[in-house]
Amino acid sequence: MDILHEEVGTLFIVYNFLLAVYTTSDVSRVILRYTVQDVQKHGVGVLITEGWQYQTCDVSLDGADEVSVYAVIYDLHGNLKEVTGTSTLKLAHSRAVQIPSPRRIRAVIFRDDFISLNKDNWRFEVSMYGGSHGQFQVHTSDHKTVYTHDGHLYIKPMPTVNDPRFNDNFLHTGHMDLYALFGQCTNDKNNGCSRTGGTEILPPVMSSKIYSVPSIRFGTVEVRARLPKGDWMWPAIWMVPKDSVYGGWPMSGEIDIMESKGNSGANFSERITSHLIWGTSWQHQNLRYYQGIRHGTNWQTQFHTWRMEWTHEHILMFVDNQQILTAVPPPGGLFEQGKFTGTNLWSSGSKMAPFDQDYLLILSIAIGGTDGYFPDGNHYGNVTKPWHNNYSPHPMLDFWNAKNSWLPTWHGENAALVVDYVEFKSL
Repeated sequence: MDILHEEVGTLFIVYNFLLAVYTTSDVSRVILRYTVQDVQKHGVGVLITEGWQYQTCDVSLDGADEVSVYAVIYDLHGNLKEVTGTSTLKLAHSRAVQIPSPRRIRAVIFRDDFISLNKDNWRFEVSMYGGSHGQFQVHTSDHKTVYTHDGHLYIKPMPTVNDPRFNDNFLHTGHMDLYALFGQCTNDKNNGCSRTGGTEILPPVMSSKIYSVPSIRFGTVEVRARLPKGDWMWPAIWMVPKDSVYGGWPMSGEIDIMESKGNSGANFSERITSHLIWGTSWQHQNLRYYQGIRHGTNWQTQFHTWRMEWTHEHILMFVDNQQILTAVPPPGGLFEQGKFTGTNLWSSGSKMAPFDQDYLLILSIAIGGTDGYFPDGNHYGNVTKPWHNNYSPHPMLDFWNAKNSWLPTWHGENAALVVDYVEFKSL
């Protein structure tokens, strides 16, 4: 691949990225991913006589001294074919640089750049269940709450009444049948498939939660994303076991690569966490033994890269290459780490059990909840939490009645979890 540049005035450069091989008929698409001053961007290559080309002049120099690029190549079926090495052009010293030809990266077992929403890669949660957290959303496959454009995935909650099939009266007295509305329901717990409004209303928000079809056991999981901004949102990038070989939650574990909150504030939108969850039963889960926390002010305005490195000896979590969590179990494994007593239900597994089985990736936004993730009390600055976790008979109704306070904080796609790419690599 060649990178060429031509100065235009004093602020901008025209970059010409050319992949001079793979003009063959078995390639359907080439994505050029380039970085200037730690800002990652991408473009879709166009096939010309010399190869696959992408040109851009949208990057301000502003003191930059180099640009780097690599190409992601897809076959005719939309599957990852190859990834090139990275080429770097030193702007202060050279006008062009030759970099390695594409090489087959056999370790990449799954990658999605979200040129489209490929249903062979993702399956949808369709349910009003709300988890064990008492959340307020109905997760759907509706294209208004989960979609792609310009090479990004968007998960964007919206009030249920924004759907023309529903109105405020429907929330109070209507009947929501997900089989009739969406053709499927994936979880019937807590009347998750069929429910009628009454003392407690129907879910006042529609959102989305998607699961990867590919799974991974040991390797690297990387997600580049921008978080949503909006009161009472609960965005998450997380993983659950494919088959729960040691039993139901939390016996087979949960991996939270990223969790945050949409409310403004140091302990909310400015705080992201990563942790592992495991336990012998839900009463004795060890939720916070491994936890990582990082603070920042631009999680909702800029893209960041989360990465998990998962081996037979440890799990490490990173954000923007800064390590925030280290999990290295002792010789007795996570049973010893958790200081459990009685029979070791992970004795048939490895030191990393229950984190030694196939896991799926989940991308989601939940809303509210009564489990304490949004604690009661005056913790929210000038914002009053509109429901109580423990004693309100209708927390969703309380939440919905306060919509004039929280809905103005949901500004279009700024209120979306935006994902640039997802990648799994084997060890």
